Amino acid sequence: MLSCTVENREKNLLNYNKNWDAAIKSCGENELLQSILEYLEYKKSVKEFNNNGIPRMVKGYFYEMVCVIQDCFRLLKKGGIIFMVNDNVRYAGASISVDLILSKIAESIGFNIENILVLPNGKGNSSQQMGVHGLEILRKCVYIWRKPN
Repeated sequence: MLSCTVENREKNLLNYNKNWDAAIKSCGENELLQSILEYLEYKKSVKEFNNNGIPRMVKGYFYEMVCVIQDCFRLLKKGGIIFMVNDNVRYAGASISVDLILSKIAESIGFNIENILVLPNGKGNSSQQMGVHGLEILRKCVYIWRKPN
């Protein structure tokens, strides 16, 4: 199960599959993701979260998703296409460009990024975010990635 709730605990992904090393490394090398994770840890340290599990959840989500992406690449036939629908999110006022981060990592794994389609109706952020940081419409996107021939 992907870490998509604050109750999820950090997993040692290499215990599940030693072949995920390259995917995990690509997360560690993604500058945007790492700066967001540093920001979230800072916000946790200054006690600006209503739940201290948020930084762990965000990190877990991305690190686990890259393992899924790597396995999709491995299993997909040459020339095959992946379509993924996903929303961007916002925590502690920081908008997280899930679409750009995952697409950049998918590219590092070997996918060609064909397109990132932004859906016409974005998603609003939570009431907790609006109270402190105001309303921000976040992108909902369809990613189109192709495995090269």
